[in-house]
Amino acid sequence: MSGAKILLLAISMMIHYSAWSQFAFNIPNREGQRVHNYQTIHVAVSGKLALCSHSEKGSINLDVTGGKPPYKFRWNTNETTQNRTNLNAGTYTVKITDAEGTEHIERIIVQPPFPLILNPVVKRDASCGSGNDGYAKISVKIGRNDYEEDSPPYKITWSNGLEDVWEVADLAPGTYIVTVADKYNCDVSLSFDIKAAAEGIKVTSTTQDPDCDSPNSGKIQLNVTGGEAPYSFIWSNGASSKDLTNLTAGDYQVLVKDNKGCSYQASFSLHAPESFQIDSKIVQPACLNSTDGIIEILPQGGQGPFTFLWSNGQTTSKATALAAGNYSVKVTDAIGCTVEHQVTLTNQSTLALAILENRPVSCSGKADGGVSIQVKGEYGKYKIKWSDGVEDLLQRKDLDAGDYTITATDESGCAAAVTVSVGETSKIQARIETALDVDCAAGETTGVAWVSIQGGKEPYTITWNTSSANSREITFTSSGILKATITDALGCTVETEAKVDFPNQNTQGSRLDFQYRKLVISSEPEVMVEEEILFESEIAPEFIAWEWEFGDGKKSAEKDPVHIFSKAGDYEVKLTGYDIFGCSMVESNRVQVTSPTELIAIPNAFTPNGDGLNDTFSPKVRAISSFQLEVFNTWGEKLFITNSLESKGWDGTYKGQLAPAGNYLYRITLKTLDGQLVNRTGGITLIR
Repeated sequence: MSGAKILLLAISMMIHYSAWSQFAFNIPNREGQRVHNYQTIHVAVSGKLALCSHSEKGSINLDVTGGKPPYKFRWNTNETTQNRTNLNAGTYTVKITDAEGTEHIERIIVQPPFPLILNPVVKRDASCGSGNDGYAKISVKIGRNDYEEDSPPYKITWSNGLEDVWEVADLAPGTYIVTVADKYNCDVSLSFDIKAAAEGIKVTSTTQDPDCDSPNSGKIQLNVTGGEAPYSFIWSNGASSKDLTNLTAGDYQVLVKDNKGCSYQASFSLHAPESFQIDSKIVQPACLNSTDGIIEILPQGGQGPFTFLWSNGQTTSKATALAAGNYSVKVTDAIGCTVEHQVTLTNQSTLALAILENRPVSCSGKADGGVSIQVKGEYGKYKIKWSDGVEDLLQRKDLDAGDYTITATDESGCAAAVTVSVGETSKIQARIETALDVDCAAGETTGVAWVSIQGGKEPYTITWNTSSANSREITFTSSGILKATITDALGCTVETEAKVDFPNQNTQGSRLDFQYRKLVISSEPEVMVEEEILFESEIAPEFIAWEWEFGDGKKSAEKDPVHIFSKAGDYEVKLTGYDIFGCSMVESNRVQVTSPTELIAIPNAFTPNGDGLNDTFSPKVRAISSFQLEVFNTWGEKLFITNSLESKGWDGTYKGQLAPAGNYLYRITLKTLDGQLVNRTGGITLIR
């Protein structure tokens, strides 16, 4: 069936339902009737009186005035509360009785869902670049307001803040949402994008000023993106090419236009060069390796400001903290002209120290390290001083591991120093590591310990407190303290220890079992498709984790999960338990799942005489998700209604009185598990 035919059928059904409810019973959609002519009872009805979707529920709120409080309420569905919630679409009748017995009957209809469908958004994207000239228009294809008289116009809300207009203009590029709501606040939203035009024109440039030797060597090169090619160029000097060359110093402007007429304007300036000379002031360094030399550069002429780049990385006009040596500097003025300059610094003393020997300490903690030094380039006599206070020695053989600074000072006052790090043979570092070797099948556990060693000199000798073996690895079967002594080839020794815990837990023979049952009690013994099945487990405390596999590709880590099988079949359900060692145990059961078939059995007569046999009119149904039974007399007056699958049916009474023997009409509306709506109407004979 096409979408149009479905829509016409939905409209036809709604109109038919409204006409039947008003004329078959001679009662409008909501009308009050007074049974007793006492003080008038007035009722104002509010609430959710129309549903926006099949999953939504309605509500009815009654504001009762008049009569004499307190009031009693009796609904056609036997509820006695004043207000109602969680209602399906349909007709509801309530009888209100005040303290003096005055009665008032109120009839309310909760409207069923009605589609609100919008036509696709008609839109126009932005033109140049990110211009704000986008446009959008919406319209309703079908809605409840179009088929109900005196309905107010739709409520329209645009995400840019506009309301109650069908079209908007001057939209910037971006994403927008428009929401349309009918008179019952049922709404629908559409999202749409206003796209920017092809990206706006963007211009980047590379310029080159005329150099110091050629006044017409300037260049301007453009890189144009965005917009819509081809592009045209209009320069202030009359040129129409993209790039300009052979330019003199000056200002230049360009207007760039794309194929759509969008434009971009840019300006450029080229600067003329100016030559300059360099003078320098020098302060020589005093001693070898001293860094008190200074070179100051003094540019003469040119166009400032100047930048400086020295061969040692300094970037100021005055290079400081300089040792003897050759230095060069590149000086660049503001327009890019450069001049290079070289300077050589020298000093008188070349005092320096050289390390002839650096012998490390043999074992950690010993004082047998040795250092020898040599003095070179001294001016006259010199003095030696060690950082630990020893003086005038060029060789030491009794040093601990550590850093030593030796300083020599000659007659010119210049000093030279060197720092020596006396090391030691890499210190032995060791630690005991442990692991458990678990045999899940046999239920046996063995501890394994090994020592990790770094440093020292191989080979190593290892002694354990629990074993006489000279081995890096041993086994253990109880808790306690493990100690290991490691001796390297130099005789250096280190000890290490570790506390080990040996577990006694074994899950072999532990309890792991489960049963299953329907979560909702049912007269059907079989497990049906889409039924909720509760799996109840018996899991021993030795298991710290578990996993269910239901045989349909789904899993669960809950202890007592609820599962729904979506297809019929024979499923093997497994429960796997895991202990602290990673060992597992599996328990499985098979579950047979059956596809339900719908059943609708309607009797044509009943005898409500209280003998316990056929006392109520109650159709038999199965594989049904929702159900409604209505009973009428031949005048069209509704005598009974129920929406409960657990209802016992009509007992042959109306308002507490026995209905006379005779013929009656019924209407049954139900929905099958696969979502199909089924309607049944017919006659039933009441026999007294």
